[in-house]
Amino acid sequence: MHCHRFKLFLKERSANFAVIMALAMIPIVIGSGAAVDYSRAYMVKSRLSNALDQAGLAVGSSNPSGDLNDVLNRYFFANYPTEKIGVPAAPSMTINDGVIELSVDANIETAFLKLIGINSITVTANSQIVRETTGLEIVLALDNTGSMANNGKIDALRVAAQDMIDILFKDEQNPEKLFMGLVPFVATVNIGKDQSDFVNIPSPPNDYGNSIDSEWKGCVLARSSGHDLTDAFDGGIGSSGKWEQYYWEAEDFVLHFGGQFFHSLCQNRWWFPSAFVQPYPNGRSGDVFVSSPSGPGSHQFSGQTLLDISPSEIQGFQNFFSPNPNLTFGPNQACPDPITPLTNSRSTLEAAVTQMMPWAGNGTMANLGAVWGWRVLSPTPPFTEGRELDDATFNKVLVILTDGQNLISQARGQCTLTKAEYNSHYSAYGYLSENNLGTSNNFNTAQAQLDKKLRTVCENIKDTGIIIYTIVFQLTDTSTQDLFRECATDADKFFNSPNNETLSEAFRAIGAELSNLRIGR
Repeated sequence: MHCHRFKLFLKERSANFAVIMALAMIPIVIGSGAAVDYSRAYMVKSRLSNALDQAGLAVGSSNPSGDLNDVLNRYFFANYPTEKIGVPAAPSMTINDGVIELSVDANIETAFLKLIGINSITVTANSQIVRETTGLEIVLALDNTGSMANNGKIDALRVAAQDMIDILFKDEQNPEKLFMGLVPFVATVNIGKDQSDFVNIPSPPNDYGNSIDSEWKGCVLARSSGHDLTDAFDGGIGSSGKWEQYYWEAEDFVLHFGGQFFHSLCQNRWWFPSAFVQPYPNGRSGDVFVSSPSGPGSHQFSGQTLLDISPSEIQGFQNFFSPNPNLTFGPNQACPDPITPLTNSRSTLEAAVTQMMPWAGNGTMANLGAVWGWRVLSPTPPFTEGRELDDATFNKVLVILTDGQNLISQARGQCTLTKAEYNSHYSAYGYLSENNLGTSNNFNTAQAQLDKKLRTVCENIKDTGIIIYTIVFQLTDTSTQDLFRECATDADKFFNSPNNETLSEAFRAIGAELSNLRIGR
């Protein structure tokens, strides 16, 4: 009897224990399951953060004027594909003072927390992108020769250069650690009239009469004895080491054929002050009446002919029907706009880019654009804005663009038959007849010498640690392409831009590469 009751007691206690244990296991199971769910949520957060960082970097390196939200979404979802755990919403973005703030949410369906009514978990990831243009000095050496007037090239160059300014400057007007300069080049370079202390400027000969264009504009000749291959200025103010003034003389020889004077025979035509030009009475459209300032008489100008005029009466004349300043004649013919030294002023740079124009006459000499770009980056005179070349806190970059082969232009017409010194256009190396390019009459030899000078200048620049990017624009000559590829720091820094669209892409790519980005949380 007592034994039976004891067995019943034990049976009841065992059942109660099983119930108690079952109840006790519920929170244990839920807790373990919750750990699994939250582990999955942590993994999703990590993946979201990585995708958001990649998208933010893409936004930071993109043109600010483009569709940045499109860039954000494309790069985010490319790095967080649909097969990943979690369902993210579209990422959000705010941009203030150069700081890009990014955020995204994702929902995760729970596996175990459903047991207590929690069907999903929301995970949030944040990222901050800060664009930094710290310690950068960059110079754009850009071809402004006459051929840049074709096919909308000069307009495309202005747009592309502006794109680079937008990428580097972002929304800043005067960044502390970003400085940029501009070197327009033709077959000479304009260092600016304010650099006259470094230039021998003799009183110009009185061979242009009253020409308003007779005052020195700022262009200089290339220095001899290898001084056109370095950034060094070894003369000092007041010594013999100065540059020589670029002065395209009045090519005053004339030809008469049956009483007609053909003014297009020489490369640099004289100029008539506008005071001596007036409409020709009862003349055809375009005819003008020209009074010679040096003597009596009036003469009809019609098309390409001056009738009944002698050389002694000519004071100078200009193509009256070419109003563009890049077509002016006189001592400064083919002298481009001045160099813009290193500056952090966005407005100054934008004005210089807008002002660029193609300058007709005399050839293309990219070696001079390169060496003067180096001189702008270097602290040596005449430009001293650049930091020391071994300053580890600043990177120095030179971008060189051309649309043609290096060359000195050949004179055309009867001019060369009568005056041998006029066998070429005038340039920073004078006339070809002066034998400053290894020849006095062979234009192919002169071109080869210019190419050799560019190779040497590029190697000298790279030896200082300056990074060189090169761009050939609408240029099909493969030898010239190879020359500029060789000039670049490496093959990845050479760009072949066959059209206007690819030119903008090249400038944007360079700007993006030069933008130093950091991620902070």
